[in-house]
Amino acid sequence: MKKAALKKSSSRSSLKYFLLLITAFFLFSPFMEAQETNIYTFAEERSVIPNPERGWYISTETENINERELASLRRRDITMIMMESNLEEFLAEPIGKAKLDEIERAFSYARRAGLSVIFRAAYDFSGDEKPEPVELRTILGHIQQLGPVFSRNEDILYSVQAGFLGPWGEWHSSRFGEKIWPIIQRQIAYALLEAVPADITVALRRPEYIRTVTNNQKLTQNEAFSGSRLSRLAFHDDAILSDETDMDTYSDPSKTRNAELEWINNHTRYTPLVAEANTPSKYNDSGNAVELLDYMNLQSLNMTYHPDIMEKWRKTSYGGMSTFDYIGMMMGYRFVLNRAEISKTASQGGAFTLKLNLVNTGFGSLMKKKNFEIILKNGDQLYRAAISDDPRLWRKKEPVSRSFSFRLPSDIPPGNWDIYLNLTSADDSLRRNSAYSVRFSNKDVWDPGLGMNKIGAIQLTASANPGNETEFRQIGQSSR
Repeated sequence: MKKAALKKSSSRSSLKYFLLLITAFFLFSPFMEAQETNIYTFAEERSVIPNPERGWYISTETENINERELASLRRRDITMIMMESNLEEFLAEPIGKAKLDEIERAFSYARRAGLSVIFRAAYDFSGDEKPEPVELRTILGHIQQLGPVFSRNEDILYSVQAGFLGPWGEWHSSRFGEKIWPIIQRQIAYALLEAVPADITVALRRPEYIRTVTNNQKLTQNEAFSGSRLSRLAFHDDAILSDETDMDTYSDPSKTRNAELEWINNHTRYTPLVAEANTPSKYNDSGNAVELLDYMNLQSLNMTYHPDIMEKWRKTSYGGMSTFDYIGMMMGYRFVLNRAEISKTASQGGAFTLKLNLVNTGFGSLMKKKNFEIILKNGDQLYRAAISDDPRLWRKKEPVSRSFSFRLPSDIPPGNWDIYLNLTSADDSLRRNSAYSVRFSNKDVWDPGLGMNKIGAIQLTASANPGNETEFRQIGQSSR
């Protein structure tokens, strides 16, 4: 078991405190006295939770974006948008300043609305074949121009779909012939990986394309989220649940449908699958749809297309609700707290323990890095400590059991302190923005004003030898 120390929100960090932390771990943890604890159990909330970076998305165009409409989406439990940008005006020249300003403005509207963005640029969104520039260097130049836009909006950027090639940017019916197609794929993919911030994925249209670009490598947990090319290449399925091959999404003649689904099941454990369902069929009937979307670890799905499929799901049932609501509830990560065990009391400068039991019940997993914190609150006083655990690795359907211990500051005021868990954006710009904080899928834990999850309380008592330390840090953790 590790252990940690709380800090007031404006605390500092130094070698001195790091050494104190290490000393506390080796001297304190083996001899820590058993403490009386309070046990808290939690009821699951069976409804859609508007958490960031998961669930239904709405598609919009940068040239026609409506700020008022975006501002209303969270009231409909929508936290994602697909932002499409048409570059057909720039087939033989760089992207103009007005267009770049348009894209920046669209990102600013999304940020103000508390939304995360899936981005795609292409030279056609109507279905015309061979729409891209004749010269590949023109496309590569456009990607390079967009790099600074991506960097400035990294905080709300969820994934960049490769786009640029073919109608709708879906990498088929392109002017570049089959003989040079693998070379073109690599050049576009590598250019995007260079232009897009290192923590953001680039999504390709078919699994075969990812295997081509990465020389058939297989993604493992050890490589996941490492920043390697393989770990940053995601898959988007714009014909999900359509037919046997999802309209040639599974185009590799060497692989059966089951083999492709097995590959997807592995790869999308660590990269986000964003999708669109565009053809009513038996594959998107209620039971089939839920089973397949769960197996494919779906993160986000177009809410408006195909309307006949959405209507089918609204009229059928699954899990005690409409299939539409069930899928909306289960997409992406869905963290459910089962139990928390917290020390009843602790003294100034002393330590307390927290044991958590939870499970991710969703179709997918958390994909963007988050800050995980424990918060002590008494009135308007807040003390916080970072928790050294990565929720991106909380595998779905597998119980998560963790034990933590924390060293308290010696000058923290005595009294009854509420305890919160905070799982929020790792970007400084959004760290205190509750729209980008994760709400656990439980009743009576979410504080919308704070954007945090209340899990219990602890009584802090005065120390006989108060000091002046202001840090509160984790000094222990274990998996049980």
